[in-house]
Amino acid sequence: MILSPKVVITGMGAVSPYGAGVAPLLNGLFTGKGCMHTVPELEALPMVKTKVAATVPEMDFSYIPRRDRRSMSRMAKYAYAAARETLQSAGYETAPQGLGFFMGSTLNSISVWLEVSKNCIENHLELVKTSDFLQIMNHSPLATVSQALKINGPCVGASDACATGLMNVGMAYLAVKTGLVSQALCGGTEEYHPMFSACFDIMQATSHNFNQTPNDACRPFDKDRTGLVCSEGCGLLFIETEENAKARGATILAEIAGFASNTETENMAYPSAETLRQCMEAALKNAGISPTDVDLLNAHATGTIIGDIAETQAANAVFGHSIKVNSLKGHLGHTMGASGSLETIACVEMLRRQEILPTQNLHTPDERCAPVTHVTTAQKMPVNTIVKNSFAIGGNNCSLILRRSL
Repeated sequence: MILSPKVVITGMGAVSPYGAGVAPLLNGLFTGKGCMHTVPELEALPMVKTKVAATVPEMDFSYIPRRDRRSMSRMAKYAYAAARETLQSAGYETAPQGLGFFMGSTLNSISVWLEVSKNCIENHLELVKTSDFLQIMNHSPLATVSQALKINGPCVGASDACATGLMNVGMAYLAVKTGLVSQALCGGTEEYHPMFSACFDIMQATSHNFNQTPNDACRPFDKDRTGLVCSEGCGLLFIETEENAKARGATILAEIAGFASNTETENMAYPSAETLRQCMEAALKNAGISPTDVDLLNAHATGTIIGDIAETQAANAVFGHSIKVNSLKGHLGHTMGASGSLETIACVEMLRRQEILPTQNLHTPDERCAPVTHVTTAQKMPVNTIVKNSFAIGGNNCSLILRRSL
């Protein structure tokens, strides 16, 4: 009998509303720093109720060679920066031979799409450049970053809306687990455009009661929540077999112990507690652990009315009322396709520090949510196993099991 290998995380990289790098991300999260602000474009749209977002501070990308940079959208540049940091974190100056790359986004660059569309409608095709097309391909960040960093293994770009980041981590985990590759770079990237906020506003899924105090706007599980706050960034992980990591003397940050994904078939926009329950139970089965082995559920919990209720109902059904639950959307906003991977980085740090982050802005839990043990203040405690959830519009759900490296 051939035993399947353990899969471990040995590198991490990030770009977030806190700035470029994993260090600013973790510092912002663990100090409870706010990063949300009003958006002038939204303030100019009276029909859009939400006026708040969280965006990446201005970054200088001139260090990216021009021949690579000219074909990159903003989200691809975020991914390039995060990928370089991830490789360096894992102990590499350049991409190792055969490295797999699993990364996607919810949409490609909306700003570039709009500009190209405008030129086409106004009969100015002469203004559309080849680099414009390269920036709006569905797999543009994956393609441009793999070219720039000479990543020559399988490159796969799953696009699963808000589950994109975690789905690509899960797909990479399965690729390493089954021997398709021995090492992989994985996660998600996203760039903000006011259209994101406007579209969610049409769906009545945005926060709009705290436009005057932006850092209070995203309130997962709270009775006063009205919806999500759109955000942006990129989170990437370097994963590999434990054997490979030990052979090259890499620092093991955490183990990916299990993964599962399923699809909601009843409603495109709203998840059902039953489907979410099945997803988490499948991940536990894949990891070979029981619900009692789990110390924390890091919920998808975006602050929408229906989504938060469904996820707590599912959590209660799987783990009971005593399971500790937190969400990081109150800190970061909803970074869309990057959310699952950025939040996984935070989960790895919670395992490392043996400290659980609170759900920001959760003051009075909504009584309509099923009973779970909400984390409302930072807690130092033994944390060995975390379940990380990501659920998406369109019904794509996934759950990842993270285990502390001993």
